Amino acid sequence: MTLGCRVYSPGHGGAGVCLVLQVGDYRLMLDCGLSGLDPYFDLEPPADWVICSHAHPQHGRGLLALHRGFPDLPIYTSAVTRALLPLNWPVEPGLTGLGTVLPWRLPVPLAADLTVELIPAGHLPGAALVWLQYKTPERTYSLLYTGNCFLSNTRLTEGLRLEELRGIHPDVLILDGWAGTRKYPRRKQQEQQLVEQVVWGLTQGQRVWITAGGIGAAQEILLLLRTHYLLTGRPVKIGVDAVVARGCDGLLELLAFLPEPVQNFARHQSLFWDDRIYPQTYRWQEQAPEVFNIMIASTLPEVELLTSPEWLVLWPAGEALPVAIPHQTYVLHAHNDGVAALQLIHTLRPQHLVLVHGEPTYLGDLAGLEEIRNRYHVHVPQAGAWLDLPVGMPLVSSPPPEHGGSYEGELTETGTGVRIELPQTVTGDPRWGNLAATGLVEARWQGEELLIRGLSPREVLAVPPTPERSCVHCRFYRGQRCTQPDSPLMGLQVAPEGYCDAFAPQK
Repeated sequence: MTLGCRVYSPGHGGAGVCLVLQVGDYRLMLDCGLSGLDPYFDLEPPADWVICSHAHPQHGRGLLALHRGFPDLPIYTSAVTRALLPLNWPVEPGLTGLGTVLPWRLPVPLAADLTVELIPAGHLPGAALVWLQYKTPERTYSLLYTGNCFLSNTRLTEGLRLEELRGIHPDVLILDGWAGTRKYPRRKQQEQQLVEQVVWGLTQGQRVWITAGGIGAAQEILLLLRTHYLLTGRPVKIGVDAVVARGCDGLLELLAFLPEPVQNFARHQSLFWDDRIYPQTYRWQEQAPEVFNIMIASTLPEVELLTSPEWLVLWPAGEALPVAIPHQTYVLHAHNDGVAALQLIHTLRPQHLVLVHGEPTYLGDLAGLEEIRNRYHVHVPQAGAWLDLPVGMPLVSSPPPEHGGSYEGELTETGTGVRIELPQTVTGDPRWGNLAATGLVEARWQGEELLIRGLSPREVLAVPPTPERSCVHCRFYRGQRCTQPDSPLMGLQVAPEGYCDAFAPQK
């Protein structure tokens, strides 16, 4: 029985995801986040069926071109995803969602021996895990594709419930490994820090420009700002650009599918648009952005506008800024961090684990964990590759992949300190430049482990601390948090004995 995967695009480096499974004699395309038709698509229809996990551009923006190139190719998705997919394409009269709607938690036969079932995945309204089962006279083969999933609740969707996956042990798990092994604060902490960044800018007389995607993240932020106690009733005007506003309108039409607290809020007050209750929200049309206190937009405006100290620019952490302007980053992730990803993997216990949709270095970190590579057949595919997934193959412990894993070195105590020698291969990682920027490191204990990180040029140039020169004596130290806009610790909880070069003595 043939079980394998053609990787048109694994989603590395912000690219879209597009995979074609070969299950026996059948071909199934999972997502189509390509920006255009792949040249191989011209030879024949690339699959027998297409299944779209959710409506984010990296997973669904290529479906319209695919449908127009192959009108008879069946496309399946959830009802909410079908309604949101047109937000990825320019407005066209008569253009509606593509494909056939599949119900939740009900196996639907694609063929006599092949079924597909959608399981709510969190992350975005309508997002689904795709569970495929192929029956042969000898056994049943199964595959689970996560697309993007999220175990925690957000304001617009409930998180993936692990109890719904009890008893599912797929032969193959294709997993979104976007965060690698990184660990994030709890969702409520991320929201609180973002609001505090916004409020600090407003209290300093600045306007705040927040850049966020057009579907999901931007609406989360808008709803957060409209309902948070630090902004409720405050005379603030929020402007929303056309792309974000289109996403708001799309979600308003799907109110019945949103979480119950959101529906209750909408019964008493407009979910997104309101010019009667502060903070007020408006569509940004022809007016100058200066009429708003806060802007939420899918892109940045002219550089000249945002280089002014009048604006505080907030940019999502982990994404490359296209222009060099003063800015701060914010964290509001809807992807599982490393801890949650491991929890999901060990709950499902697949034979084959395929990691997609992330930077190769972060995927390599996850694949290189000993508890992963000693339990599962782990794959980090590259674009254009064919991946064999033989079921029942004995597991042989493999060395860490090229990207990620750990490095063995030597530690020597000298008369003046400690010297650590690592192999030269460590410098091949693209993150080495950040670690070695100054040639200086900081080490601290975390339990029984010693963590080492590189010191940035900004930190190296900081004035040495004194008892009087510490966070507790800084006028920007408030509520155990740093509120100094010029500090790299801005918005974070800091120790009172800490310090940075942005220290400002109390008056």
